[in-house]
Amino acid sequence: MTTRLTEALRHLADGVPPAAVPDALFDAARRRHRRRRAAAAGALAVLVLLIATGYALRPPPLPAPAVPRLDAPGLPTRLVAPPLRTATVHDSAPGAAAMLFGGPAVRTGWNETRQGVVAADADRYRVLDGAYTTAGFDTLLSPDGRYAWTGTGLLDLTSGRPTPDAVDGYPLAFAPDGVRLAYADEDATFTPPNTYATPYVGVYDRERRTDVLRVPVGNAWIPPGRTAALSPDGEVLALQVRDEVWLTRIADAGADRTAEPYRRLPLAGGRLAGAGSWSPDGGSVAVVERSRCTDCPVPSYPRTWRLVTRSVTDTAPRTAPAFPELRSRSYVQVLGWRSADEAVALVGVPGPDAVDQPEDHDIAWGPYHEPGTDAVELVLLRRGASAPEVLFRTPAGITELSVAADLAVDGAVRESGRPEYGPLPFWLVALGLVGAAAVVVPLFLLVRRWRSRRLASR
Repeated sequence: MTTRLTEALRHLADGVPPAAVPDALFDAARRRHRRRRAAAAGALAVLVLLIATGYALRPPPLPAPAVPRLDAPGLPTRLVAPPLRTATVHDSAPGAAAMLFGGPAVRTGWNETRQGVVAADADRYRVLDGAYTTAGFDTLLSPDGRYAWTGTGLLDLTSGRPTPDAVDGYPLAFAPDGVRLAYADEDATFTPPNTYATPYVGVYDRERRTDVLRVPVGNAWIPPGRTAALSPDGEVLALQVRDEVWLTRIADAGADRTAEPYRRLPLAGGRLAGAGSWSPDGGSVAVVERSRCTDCPVPSYPRTWRLVTRSVTDTAPRTAPAFPELRSRSYVQVLGWRSADEAVALVGVPGPDAVDQPEDHDIAWGPYHEPGTDAVELVLLRRGASAPEVLFRTPAGITELSVAADLAVDGAVRESGRPEYGPLPFWLVALGLVGAAAVVVPLFLLVRRWRSRRLASR
């Protein structure tokens, strides 16, 4: 740069007037910053208010309807998976239930402990949540459908509230009248690598609010689901301990409520048939014998079950026409009897990729939830019939089921109507309010700014 050019630029710079800075520039910037901070605080306050409003507007716990709204109580002809907006049993009691169910279609996303309930008198769907349990195994429905037994407590489905009963273990079976409950002590002993031992099995009486029987089982593992059954009068416990069925009378319990079995029935590889194993007259117990099939519906699952009744006096099988075989079925749970020759049962249907595993009575997951079960069928097993009569089958995605035994045994069925999912949960109400605010507030600010600009341009 030449000296002449430098001097020319300096001359031009000296002739430029100084920049005029408004006196209130910094005050305006400070006020704008304060307004933005106040707006952010106000938006946060509105968000908190909306969430609190949603919680406050949630419906109070509603009791079950006093009278049926549709048909007479019965098992529905159709079962659907409850959507996320379904109310909980605590917020809106469904009333006595027909079915309690679970599976991949119910446990969606983050709802890994979710189970569905459908009422007996109408298509009122509600959900249970909060425990990693399986319907039909460690979550059971009482025979009359009024109570859901999960964990160590009973939930009254007509009020949505827990009962005062506190059972010291996990569920095994309800008595036919629902007054007594057979349970296994949950303080199981673990022996590496995968062997468990249950200290004892107890019988809890809901009228007395105490145990009436405890049966020590040594070092055996007692899995939930179908390993115990109480006689029709509730006075004798049938319990599967490894490869035997122990029969124990409550009347034999001493002052410490402990009693030893008076008879042991060998199973020879079979299983006790479930909570409804006792015959209507109490003279025999049903077991399911396991064998293999060659022409199986699921080739990778060549397991066959056949129901057999055995006398509790001499353990001899009853000589009568045989029950039909259950081929490629993962489990059998007898719910009860329509007559001495007709049993109603739940059976597990394995999926096409299920693999039959050998029996191991001391490993917690076998027999337990029966992995590979793809659906559950409610069937009628009739002596002399060539095949079981399928009364109901769960839809795709529902792989766990507990049924009100009284309805199943009576054959009470009602036509399904339009599902009703109860009042919206508070989080959904709050989410709706937040969404509305997210639309209304920006629109209000936009209109306000437009009006301000219009007034300024006049």
